[in-house]
Amino acid sequence: MRNRKVILLVEDNSARAERRAIAGVRSSARNSLVTVRVHRISATACKLLAETTYHPGALKRRAKNRGKASIALELLDTLRRRWHDSVVVAGPSYGCNARFLAGLGKRNLDFAVEVRPSTQLSRAGNGVAHRSRAAASDFLDKSKWTKIDLFQPGATGPMPYKAATLADIQLPGDRNGRLFAAQTGGIPGIHRGTIFGISSDLNAKIRDLLRVVGWARWIRPRTRKQERRLLTAEAVPDDFKTRTERTSVAVRSNITVARQQDNRAIWREEQPSRPSTGFRRVLASSSPVLNVVELFAGAGGMGLGFLLAERGRRRYRIIFSGEVNPIYVETLRMNHDVFSVQRRSDRSNCVPEHVEPIDLRTDEALSRARRAARLSDGVHILIGGPPCQGFSNANRNSWHYANPHNRLIGVFLQYVDKLRPPVFLLENVQGMLWTPRGGRSSAPVTVVDHLARRITAAGYELFPKLLDSVWYGVPQYRSRFFLLGLRRDLGYRADDFGEWGPFPLPTHGPGCSRPFVTVRDAIRDLPAVRNGARAEEQQYCEPDAADLRANPFLRLMRGSALGSGVVFDHVTSCHADYVIERYRRIPQGGNWRDIAETLTNYAQVERTHSNIYRRLTWTDPSITIGHYRKSMLVHPSQHRGLSLREASRLQSFPDWFRFAGSSSGRNGGLVHKQQQLANAVCPLVTMALANFILDL
Repeated sequence: MRNRKVILLVEDNSARAERRAIAGVRSSARNSLVTVRVHRISATACKLLAETTYHPGALKRRAKNRGKASIALELLDTLRRRWHDSVVVAGPSYGCNARFLAGLGKRNLDFAVEVRPSTQLSRAGNGVAHRSRAAASDFLDKSKWTKIDLFQPGATGPMPYKAATLADIQLPGDRNGRLFAAQTGGIPGIHRGTIFGISSDLNAKIRDLLRVVGWARWIRPRTRKQERRLLTAEAVPDDFKTRTERTSVAVRSNITVARQQDNRAIWREEQPSRPSTGFRRVLASSSPVLNVVELFAGAGGMGLGFLLAERGRRRYRIIFSGEVNPIYVETLRMNHDVFSVQRRSDRSNCVPEHVEPIDLRTDEALSRARRAARLSDGVHILIGGPPCQGFSNANRNSWHYANPHNRLIGVFLQYVDKLRPPVFLLENVQGMLWTPRGGRSSAPVTVVDHLARRITAAGYELFPKLLDSVWYGVPQYRSRFFLLGLRRDLGYRADDFGEWGPFPLPTHGPGCSRPFVTVRDAIRDLPAVRNGARAEEQQYCEPDAADLRANPFLRLMRGSALGSGVVFDHVTSCHADYVIERYRRIPQGGNWRDIAETLTNYAQVERTHSNIYRRLTWTDPSITIGHYRKSMLVHPSQHRGLSLREASRLQSFPDWFRFAGSSSGRNGGLVHKQQQLANAVCPLVTMALANFILDL
């Protein structure tokens, strides 16, 4: 196989994320188009030779047993005459397809394809005993591994593998083939770095088989990148990083930049510029209790901030919470109940009586929101944080407006148009500032520019601002973009608020009366636990009274739990032993760079995000808490990942707040709780905003 001049690589987009149905974002894509492609791989280039696009449902109705395998074989038929001396390479969706492999045999085409560990195979031979079927992973018994250093496509250096030829097997069409396997990363057991493959070439060397199959994995991110490039009509210039057409907002791209900005303490100069007559308290004059409609509520972090805000008798109540995910809705219900009990009030006085999963894109959802406003004497403020995966700095591959998540911004605008609230507040990640809107304009137009035009035309004064959670007493650097809209009939104009705008000034950090809240301030009273801890209830490590008086953040987090002495959800994911061993080697403030030589299962370790394998520091605020398990965030001194309660504290969720689901890994379990937290807004930030808005 090493002497083959041409590799024909077959792949398709049938398993792409954009084809999956996502509740409240994208409907079922069962009949959406699938594109099958054949590429020619040479030593110097990858060239697309042929492709066909089809509707899966239409094909099945027209001809029985006709699918992507048949389409791929037809494409190969058009290429066989020119590229007769070739080897066909494909991923597991083709390697596990008997029709595809039998078709290659009939065409006398050699192949090397990846299969899944569970793929059922039979040993080659004439006896019945040899024909008994077993999973590919079962052939690992008694295998002899060989160490191989191999350059994989896209890698900058050789990657160490263990590889083995496992058995001669029976292929579809009564041909014999060879089963092989390879592993990287020095990780025991079967994992993402384990490769199983079958080849029709019985004489091929294991190194050549592994090298060829590697192309099937390499092509996936490459084709996805090309598809995304086509979706965005206009690229963002390199210098288009911190400014947009109509909204000048400085970006806090990382913690280093954030600290530089904080040390300059720019808000010290803003304090005197606030006009003393800037606040007319127009909203307060209409009602002491302001009605809130909450869209894309998620687990309720943004709404919780408004519920916690109050100035004397002035406060908020949520009259409608819109969320499509049933698990998130259960979290909303559960915590609305607890909040009502804490306030010793009837539920309807502060939170909706009923919350049901609902798709905010539907007419029914809009009708329910309008009915809630009608029954409550109107809506004063509309809040929401549309899903931000398409703008997220942690998901840069999705920076285009065609991402279905990004289009939910338009749904939020629809509610602004129909409900006409005096005030609205939209929250999202700062990627909105540079994500291109698309179109044929010669000048780049971002999503924020597009929003500014629409909202201004709708009769609102628009105020964009980038706020960092650490400024408002959250023990975490977390920069988020906020868009505040004030209806013009309120009488406010941009000059009424000075350069800082209608946003609360920072209360913590340089230039403020209080220092940043640190990780130690936030979690010092939580007991030590081990990797994989599952106890639902544990006792606090009680600080003395003086410590509690000196730690207002801890007092706020403990809240109603001060008397019980019990903390919930101090549970951790169970990581493999090799992961814990990596944790042991990382110092406070360190990250993957401290253990780079152990990350042999990373194809391009130098491209790893700086927050991966990050050990937090006791004396500083935390880095941004995303999906902390996936990022492998490490406790400052204990050799384990963060617990759910620790991560919730760092996000400023009080201890009485709990996420729906069991503590197991099953549906609705710990992994789903972690995802709810990752998507949540910090309540202390929106509480600061809500208290400020009460004075408008």
